[in-house]
Amino acid sequence: MTAEIAILNKATVVLAADSAMTLGGIEKVYRGDKLFPLSRSEPVGVMIYGNAEFMGVPWETLVKIYRRKLGDEPLPTVRDYMDGLLDFIAGANICSEDAQCANALAIVEDSFLQVYEWVHDAADEGEYQQSSALKAGVEAYISVLSDCEQHISRPRAAKLVSQLTSEVNEAIDGLFGQEFNVDRTVRASLRRAARLALERDHLSRTSSGVVVAGFGEDELFPTLVAMETDGFIGSLRVKLDETAIGRKDEDARAAIIPFAQREMVEVFMDGVDPGFLDWLASIEEVLFNFGEDVADATGQLDDRRRKALKVEAKQRATEFLKHAAHWMKEEHSDPILYVVEHLPKQELADMAEALVSITSLKRRISPDQEDVGGPIDVAAISKGDGFQWARGKHFDPSNR
Repeated sequence: MTAEIAILNKATVVLAADSAMTLGGIEKVYRGDKLFPLSRSEPVGVMIYGNAEFMGVPWETLVKIYRRKLGDEPLPTVRDYMDGLLDFIAGANICSEDAQCANALAIVEDSFLQVYEWVHDAADEGEYQQSSALKAGVEAYISVLSDCEQHISRPRAAKLVSQLTSEVNEAIDGLFGQEFNVDRTVRASLRRAARLALERDHLSRTSSGVVVAGFGEDELFPTLVAMETDGFIGSLRVKLDETAIGRKDEDARAAIIPFAQREMVEVFMDGVDPGFLDWLASIEEVLFNFGEDVADATGQLDDRRRKALKVEAKQRATEFLKHAAHWMKEEHSDPILYVVEHLPKQELADMAEALVSITSLKRRISPDQEDVGGPIDVAAISKGDGFQWARGKHFDPSNR
């Protein structure tokens, strides 16, 4: 995992990223680079989170080759830089047939792992008996995938699964064979889940996140575009994060956008832990139970009144949560964004570094793996001064 943040106002966008990178499978954490200039001469930067590789090639290599191909040529918008990067990584040299098969297998294996985790969670909660949990888990996962948009054709996905028959069967036996009775019906359902995982537009947990931010040649204000991709199968599997697009006009104020591990930034911005907000939604059940108890005590509870009470409880809970969201905005996020709107770039850099640092501290003192940490790299990007290192491994104080 990682912690990254982008902070934008009218003059500057600051990008910050920690240096911890995790090697899958052996839970080894090491230090690496996740933040780079995307152009040799233009004010544009890129951050990578999630999987450090695309189709088996390190993102650092891909970014630096793309930067060399760009040369000193300016592009009109930040979105053009992102589109150019996407076109580059979808090239035939990177996305060969062998690489696509290897990527397909990684996606299938992740889909099986998601089923396995769902099964164990459901069984631990007593939702299913262990004997029937696998079948239910596969069907639940198939239902989720079936609701997603099409990515590649069904015959293409089926052909890939057929090409990987021995690998898919090995993954099924290795993950499920020791604990469950994987009969022909369940195996067929797992193979259907594998096909759908490739066929549908549903990113796996092997995906990478890419953030491109700065100024295009035609842009007076900083812009940010983010996307996630888990490789190429027939075409690029990619989702643009429309909610992460930052300021694009003079009417916009400022933006603070976290990526990957977001919790501590959300606490800072909203004044409330996001998990607590999820828990607050249980007030609907509390209101219903209270009304039910009152109605029971007065002997006025029938099916019609019970349904009306459920509707009323939902409406009151929704109203309460709206008031809570309004309070968070008025008392916390709006005042912070007002200040951010007027901060100079050195102050923005301090703020970005602090927000990544507090996430690192939280991971260090939690029982979970310390997968956020190391030196924090911070870059400040402005129209006049371009991409400048403000903190971290590449920072040179003499350039201040």
